[in-house]
Amino acid sequence: MAAPIAAETAAALIAKADAALAQADRGLAASAGGDAERRLAALDRAKTAAEQALAAMRAGLREAASREAQLSEGAEAARDGSQLALALLAARARAPLAAQAAQPAGPLAAARGAWLTAALGPGRAAQAGDLAAAADDARRAEGQARRAWARMRAAREDLDDARRPIAAAARRNPDVALTFAPPRLREARAALEAFAEAAARAAAAGPDPAPSAPPPRGFVPGALPLPAPGRILARYGEFDAFGQRNEGLEIGAPEWARPRSPFLASVRYAGPIGGRRLGVALEPAPGRLLILAGLAAITVEAGEVVRAGQPVGQLAVIDAVGEEFLVEAPAEGGALSRAMLYVEVREDGAPVPPANWFALPQGRAGTP
Repeated sequence: MAAPIAAETAAALIAKADAALAQADRGLAASAGGDAERRLAALDRAKTAAEQALAAMRAGLREAASREAQLSEGAEAARDGSQLALALLAARARAPLAAQAAQPAGPLAAARGAWLTAALGPGRAAQAGDLAAAADDARRAEGQARRAWARMRAAREDLDDARRPIAAAARRNPDVALTFAPPRLREARAALEAFAEAAARAAAAGPDPAPSAPPPRGFVPGALPLPAPGRILARYGEFDAFGQRNEGLEIGAPEWARPRSPFLASVRYAGPIGGRRLGVALEPAPGRLLILAGLAAITVEAGEVVRAGQPVGQLAVIDAVGEEFLVEAPAEGGALSRAMLYVEVREDGAPVPPANWFALPQGRAGTP
């Protein structure tokens, strides 16, 4: 199995974004006395820096969500262990004395086993409480980080608002002199600083869970499950009836299927996708996107962090007029496909073969 993609930590990305914002802020101040084109260039650099900061913040939100999930799963595992110890003690107490002493290593070993079981119960319960409290702390820090991300997004929109009249002026006369009060990036940098503090609190929350509570599934290329069960109707690189090259997969799925995220990811976009009804774009790592389209309803929002296995929407049911589709695309278990999911993967903005990410069946068989 391929190893997960190594990526820069959110802290490193945040540090780079802060430096870019500081440089962009100086550029905006210096452009105040220049012509429209110079001011426009400064605003574009500032917008790029804000986009870089938003990307760093998305990575931080994914790390915070992963930490909170790991702590929650560790608390659940510790609670299960505590309840098992109590159940064993209760069963031992109900057993006859002869049965309690019947241990292959002798009565002394049986007594030691009972003592260890009694000692484990409260310890595991205390560990579960500590991990649950830490998960709450991480969840609160994640909420603060999300609010800081919203502030950064608002700052980027302010840059868009400032850019429009300058761009219009540059189109009319690049050399025109305008009164220009360049927007300062203090709010953007303050939002990034608040985000960094919240993300650090989330990362440092609580003790490390036991090894039995692994971190949530991340981005493992070539080994991911497909987002929905069904039969592959069209593969990457094939041409459709109109001569258009397919940039993703088309999966005939049963109408009850709810596409799920195969990994922990940020929702970059949720809404209409031209020609394919509704869709979502999921970002598991910087520069990587998974697009799922063909949905009738969406259950996530842009900016949200979704967990591995979390549903993102409901597939749109295909009308009965497509009878040839229904006949040719039996879903798993022999049921006829009544919906179609479009799956596209992108790296650095360009479509790539989905086989780079997903464990695909050979031919046009159903998903494993």
